[in-house]
Amino acid sequence: IRTPMNAVIGMTSLLLDTALTAEQLEFVETIRTGSDALLNIINDILDFSKIESDKLELDIHPFDLRICIEEALGLFSAAAAAKHLLVTYRFAPETPRYVHGDVTRVRQILVNLVGNAIKFTSEGEVVVSVSAEQLSPEQTPPDNADPWYEILFSVSDTGIGIATDRQDRLFQSFSQVDASTTRKYGGTGLGLAISKRLSEMMGGRMWVDSTVDQGSTFSFTATVQASAEPTLEASDHTDVSLDGKRVLIVDDNETNRRIFVHQTEQWGMQSTAVASAKEALDWLRSGHVVDVALLDMQMPEIDGLSLAEHIHASNVTKDLPLILFSSVGRNDADRDRFDKHFSVCLNKPVRQTRLYEHLQTIFSSPHIAKSSADETTMGDQLLAEVLPRRILLAEDNPVNQKVAVRMLERLGYRVDIAANGIEVLDGLQRQRYDVILMDVEMPELDGIEAAEHIRALENRVEQPYIIAMTAGAMQGDRDRCLDAGMDDYLSKPVRKEDIVHALRRSSRIVTSS
Repeated sequence: IRTPMNAVIGMTSLLLDTALTAEQLEFVETIRTGSDALLNIINDILDFSKIESDKLELDIHPFDLRICIEEALGLFSAAAAAKHLLVTYRFAPETPRYVHGDVTRVRQILVNLVGNAIKFTSEGEVVVSVSAEQLSPEQTPPDNADPWYEILFSVSDTGIGIATDRQDRLFQSFSQVDASTTRKYGGTGLGLAISKRLSEMMGGRMWVDSTVDQGSTFSFTATVQASAEPTLEASDHTDVSLDGKRVLIVDDNETNRRIFVHQTEQWGMQSTAVASAKEALDWLRSGHVVDVALLDMQMPEIDGLSLAEHIHASNVTKDLPLILFSSVGRNDADRDRFDKHFSVCLNKPVRQTRLYEHLQTIFSSPHIAKSSADETTMGDQLLAEVLPRRILLAEDNPVNQKVAVRMLERLGYRVDIAANGIEVLDGLQRQRYDVILMDVEMPELDGIEAAEHIRALENRVEQPYIIAMTAGAMQGDRDRCLDAGMDDYLSKPVRKEDIVHALRRSSRIVTSS
């Protein structure tokens, strides 16, 4: 089932990156929405079947909790923009960023809850809040050096709400609030039941608080152990202190202002927040000094781009670095205006980790603060320049080959192709590769056997970073790949952002020549 879905979703994603008429864009987005919905139904049914037969196992390993949340929210940027909803998150300071747990299942629950919140909210906001409580020694396994925490996740919306007498049935299998809900919003009625079971498997629970016509808050907990912060190579990050840097935040949404004030102050910055472009200009003209400004694009009266032009028209603030937050793509006709005024344009929901990286870039290299690129451009076109890699794609299915090659080409890479494990081994004798994207199910010599052969050639072949790609959905599939010596694992259908994250992970091990 997943193999044809890989082709549909992959090609649709690539098609959306091409020049389309308004009508064609509408058709393709409908295909993408339908294929995503179908994949969700397939995944729900497979997960429910595994849970019912006690065959679902958790995959516990260290992960970055912030990145997990941001990746989950990032999936809904288009859906949130279409409904003009604010989607964001709060991360309490006492919450450990790096933990041991099942990142896939935590992300799955968040995606389910955030997706439901957006589905049932016509205006307003969806906010994910994350906090933690450290467990006492009596509540944790013995002889563990790292502390254990109960992590609380809450997803709040301003949607239609749920009547009290109907809330109990939400977590039952194949159940929704009522038949009209199914007709209007769709769904299998499995998502919440699965999420509740997954939370319980992680030592937690799930519940809902809701008021009709005011909104709902779905909450769940998970018990995790703190993990040490990973050690990065010096080239992976620039350690620049933001202490004392003055930031002006301009956003008409009060929730957004509060969140970004809180976050920037956690980084040691001195924050000032205003609700309109007029307030921002008045504040700057009154003589206040600022080191950087964060501007929302969609504001009444004067939008973020026009505000930037006003700011840079003044001799006093003509060199002020500006970062734009936008929930919609840039108009090509205005590209030069954006490039002239903004160091970077970040898509909503804004990834706070990405914002931190760009602030560091601005203050470490002020003379190159204007990067003339938006987040998409930096993530796609420049990835091969930032992360040069010789890549071999091992895939026997011609359609899947085409999808993966096109995705990698969009990232700036040239790719060699092998149709089976034997061709992979032959290619390694002729050429050094930094990364192999390895399909597991191939004829003649499959991906597992090919990986084992490669690792056995340790003294004769420079060892590549091997990323498994498989349509298998079971925990055992991942274990088989890692046991065979593979370094990473992607489930089909593979999306471009999945490949980006995997290639970035490879940078911690592979040193390009």
